[in-house]
Amino acid sequence: MARRTGWMVGAGIAATVTGLGATGFGLAGAEVAPETETATGIVYDDANRNGTRDSGEAGVRDVPVSNGRDVVRTDAQGRYSLQVDDQTVIFISKPAGWMVPVNDVQLPQFYYKHYPNGSPYELRYGGVEPTGPLPDSVDFPMYQDDSIDKTFSALAFADPQTSNVGQIDTMAIDVIAGIIGNTDARFGLTVGDIVNDPLDLFAPHNQAVSQIGIPWWNTPGNHDQDYDAPTDANATDTYKETFGPADYSFDYGQVHFVLMDNVRHQGPGHGYIGYLNDEQLQWLENDLRHVPADKLIVIGTHIPLATDATASTGVNTTNLPELFQILEDREHVYTISGHDTSNSWQMYMGEEHGWYGPKDFHHQVLAEVRGSGWNTGPRDARGIQAADMSDGNPNGHYELFFDGNEYSAQFKPASLPEEYQIRLTFDGGWGDEVRIPGGVSGVDGFAPGAVRFAARDWTGSGVQRPTVTANVFDGGERHTVEVSVDGGPFRPMTHLTPQNDPYISVLRSTLTGSLRPAAPEPSSHLWSYELPRGLRHGEHTVVVRSTDPYGKVSTTDETITVTGGRP
Repeated sequence: MARRTGWMVGAGIAATVTGLGATGFGLAGAEVAPETETATGIVYDDANRNGTRDSGEAGVRDVPVSNGRDVVRTDAQGRYSLQVDDQTVIFISKPAGWMVPVNDVQLPQFYYKHYPNGSPYELRYGGVEPTGPLPDSVDFPMYQDDSIDKTFSALAFADPQTSNVGQIDTMAIDVIAGIIGNTDARFGLTVGDIVNDPLDLFAPHNQAVSQIGIPWWNTPGNHDQDYDAPTDANATDTYKETFGPADYSFDYGQVHFVLMDNVRHQGPGHGYIGYLNDEQLQWLENDLRHVPADKLIVIGTHIPLATDATASTGVNTTNLPELFQILEDREHVYTISGHDTSNSWQMYMGEEHGWYGPKDFHHQVLAEVRGSGWNTGPRDARGIQAADMSDGNPNGHYELFFDGNEYSAQFKPASLPEEYQIRLTFDGGWGDEVRIPGGVSGVDGFAPGAVRFAARDWTGSGVQRPTVTANVFDGGERHTVEVSVDGGPFRPMTHLTPQNDPYISVLRSTLTGSLRPAAPEPSSHLWSYELPRGLRHGEHTVVVRSTDPYGKVSTTDETITVTGGRP
């Protein structure tokens, strides 16, 4: 990618910039080069895990170390040297087979903040505290572990987005409690909107998530920003004080994970767009130079790289072609994001999106931990609200599975059986009433019941035939969804063009006040099938089977009753 060289204000070091990437001017419009100095240090094998380099603890060679743009590798003695300015986070990229220390809330300690004077602006939530002069040696401890294993899993959260401690408590009951002691995941990650604006909630949030008991990596979302920062350069200062760099990478097995902040703060009161600036892209390009071609690259961002749900610049990454250009020679790429509170979405991009890589570019917009909001939807017996998303997907989290450079993802609905992956509704017939079965679809404040049709519902001009609709949670165009009636052969269901989920529509129109779910928005994972004519009076079994792109099969069934007489 052709770039021109200039200096980025507050970004440190000589940066290459194009387009919207950065301003090269100070307040007076003159080009400003921040003062730089050289950081040196050693990455070492902390064999006794005490965080101090003791006699006999050797340096580790070939570990990538970065200042947020340049990436160098340690020499045979584990030494590195980098240029930094007074707003630089120095960090290492954890290699497979090694682990970095974690603090008391399971946050990986793989970085050093060099902000001798702290954040340059007074920010409501504090920003980065002053760190003082650059130490003579900035060293990074690691210890050997079994993260070199090619088969492992990880947990993924999108948008916990809590507004107060009470909502953190709700998240702990609704999501975290079901994970504790029930996962073999090696680590977890969150793709932004850790909290919902009050950045002083970072501490109680981390305390809650740490109960899962595994290292947890994070990247910021728009609700994790310092809104009062005058420019994007300092919009994640408070985030950095707690979590470290907003863009970084680490390895497990045959997978190279990259977390990037693609929320471009437009200044106080001016919102944000999805964007990766030039320094970020240059860092990524430099980072990937050290990653073998046969490794899987997993990129996590907050704002979707692309979604067919909307063309909004706040819900899509506006300079996606520049990212594509860096990745175009990569065969193994999987990307995830959050942010879209209305939809989970599966994108398989090709030439029509500007991607010319060896395989379709898979981007998955994850269903959210908070769904459409912690205070939306009917309550269950615990007093926890359903928080279904506007597309009918329950709130929940994911487990990502890796075997070498192959991957699969499984959605896990909050506080519901893990195998519950499909919700059925029925409609059609005279009156075209939506019928919602009981069971796990049933909710407080709403009276689901038996699904009944009259034989006459299959007759009459202009009458929609009785139909079953399946919302396959987090489904996409590469899912195969089929239906069997009364033990007959499975037949393909029709993947509907995005439209409102009948379940959410009925709840929205039936319930009142805070029990109402968020307003429905078109869902990309609905399938339908017209029930066959000639069903005899009595009970009939409808079974729906979904096979995801990785071969995992989910089923659900429901009993319907056909009666005589008029509907």
